[in-house]
Formats: sequence, structure tokens, C-alpha cells
Amino acid sequence: MKKIIFIAFSLLLLGACKNKEKGQLKEDGYVINGEMESLEPESIAVLSYKQNDSTVTDTSLIEDGKFTFTGKLMHPANATISVRHGKTFPKKYQERDVYNFFIDNSAMQISAVNLIKEANLKGSVLTDESIEIENQISPLTDEIQALFKRMDGRNKEEKLITYDTIQVFVDSIRAVAHQFIISHPNSYVALQRFSRHRMPKNFDPIKADEEFNELFDKNLRQTPIGKSIAKKIAIAKKSQIGIEAIDFTQTTINGEEFKLSSLRGKYVLVDFWAAWCKPCRAENPFVVKAYNKYKDQNFEIVGVSLDADKASWEKAIEKDGLPWIHVSDLKYWKNEVALQYGVNSVPANYLISPEGIIVAKNLRGEALAQKLSEIFDKS
Repeated sequence: MKKIIFIAFSLLLLGACKNKEKGQLKEDGYVINGEMESLEPESIAVLSYKQNDSTVTDTSLIEDGKFTFTGKLMHPANATISVRHGKTFPKKYQERDVYNFFIDNSAMQISAVNLIKEANLKGSVLTDESIEIENQISPLTDEIQALFKRMDGRNKEEKLITYDTIQVFVDSIRAVAHQFIISHPNSYVALQRFSRHRMPKNFDPIKADEEFNELFDKNLRQTPIGKSIAKKIAIAKKSQIGIEAIDFTQTTINGEEFKLSSLRGKYVLVDFWAAWCKPCRAENPFVVKAYNKYKDQNFEIVGVSLDADKASWEKAIEKDGLPWIHVSDLKYWKNEVALQYGVNSVPANYLISPEGIIVAKNLRGEALAQKLSEIFDKS
């Protein structure tokens, strides 16, 4: 078997270590023994997974229905085994025969009849854990998808009610994930779920930092996904309520440079949104209402767009009637200001005092008007 490593710095990295009972890295590395029936001659199996900044690919000729992969991991990872039936793969990737699982340094056995995608895997505690949590979360995810489909044709009020219902299911998913995480300490799968579910846009970085250090050992925290979590926590600590807002410079929709600190002395709402974001568009009427009421009372809004297409951005501003300052670098989720503030979902916003201090964040619906009323409508 020939092993080829392709450097892929731009790819999302996933990885972690586990304790011995949960698949800790072992000196002997991993062994995957596979067995299939009813295969054409010259069929091959291809194993693929990521390690730090690299994608590792290993190929095994399937002889007498059997194949084997061996190696050693630096950290566990999401992996795939794809089977080429005969001499060629299908041209379209979605038509390929692919099995998804978790790989660590342990002995695993995978068996299938005709298709590897329908295989049975033994010896992978990580995969078993993944199936366990996915079986709990999938029904809730299905409900959310159904609610989104039913939103077409509904008016704004009905859509807002639907978003509230969706949020109930999102909160349920987070609760299920939290229970899984605390019951599976030092688990790679739990580390993934921690990153996905325990760090929403309004998460408490102090609490998250405590949980992160209590639930996962040093080896897990030093893996790529562990380092990513630590970085998000560090960024969130810089954008907490009571902290001075991070200054930034970005280009306005008219092509001029705008600097946040140029508005020092005013209350400023930094509003992260995008034309393609339906919840953002549903929130805009509330923001417009608040702006029109307080725009002459030392209040300004800076909309930071996570769009990639300027025409769509301009069209949304015009259609929704958003008369305030708008900036973007048109880098989608890699918007520099969004990265500085740790924004990983939209809508999101930060209310900044005249002194440049964050006084509130993620004010949705009437909550924005209520907060501004507390500030400006004092008797």
C-alpha cells in the first residue's frame, strides 16, 4: 500500500485524543481489516483522513474480498473508506460507494456485502459514540428542517413565530449535546460536539473555558480542534459586556474607509448580518424601527455584512430600507471584523457606549428597543 500525504492548509481541521477506554492513541497504531462480497476484479478500497494540516490517503487492493489498512495517528479523526467497484470510480463523487466513520489507533473490523456504505464496523468506540449522539439529535434536526420548509409564503409575523419555535428545538439540541459531553469526558466526539453546541454566538467564555479545561485533558486541548476552541474562547473574552469594543476599519458600500472609533461619543450598534440570512432579514424591521426612533439622540448603527456578492448586499439594503452605515470586505464568513469579534452565526450585534464599552449584545426583536429605551427615555 502506498500512502500519499497532500498538504491542505485551507481545509477545516478536526482531531482529538481519547483516554485508553475511549480510543487513546496507542503505540501500535491502527489496523483496519475489511471484508466484502460480490466485488468485480481490480476493485480497490481507499482510506482518507486528516492529520493536522494534511490529508492522508491510503489505497488497498481488494483480494478475495479482503483488504487491510495499517498506520499510526497523531490524533483521532473523521475518516472515509471508499470502494472502487472494478476499474473506475463514478465521475460524480455523490455516486461513489463511501463509508464515513471515526478512526483512532485501535483494531477495527469492517464488513459489507455489496456496498461499503452499508457496512458494519466493529472496534471503533468513537464511531459508536457518534451514532449514539446522532440518534438523539437527528429527530430534532428533522423538525427544524421541516419548519424552515413551511416558512415559504408566510408573512413576517408568522415567520418570527416560526423562528421562535426553531429556537426551542435548537435549545433542545444543545441540552442533549451538553448531557452527552459531560457523560463522555476526554472523548474526541464530545470535543467535536463541544465546539459545535457549547459555543453559540452568545456563549459565556469564562464558563466555556472552565468546562473546556475540566472535561478535556491536555492532549485533547492541544489537537487542532482543541486549539480552535481555545482561540474562540480567547476572542470571546475580548468581546464580552463590560470590555472595550475592538476598533476596526472596513470599506463602506460607497467604497470609503470607515473606522469604528470615528463614532466615539455616540451609542453604536454594530450589527452583523447578510442579505442571504433569512433570520437577519426578519430582524431588520425591528432594527429600522429602533433606528428611526433614536437616530437623533446620539445613536448610530453600523451594519457589517457577511455577504460575498456586492449586488445582493446593495439590493437587500435598498429593499429592507436600511439607512445607516454599511461596511463589508465581501469575504463571507471570513469577514475580518466578524473574525475579530468571534461571530460564527448571524444575526449578531453589539451595543457600544459613547466611551467605546460593550454594554449589551445580541439584542433580538423588541429587546433592542427596550434596551435603547432604558438609555434614552430616562425621565
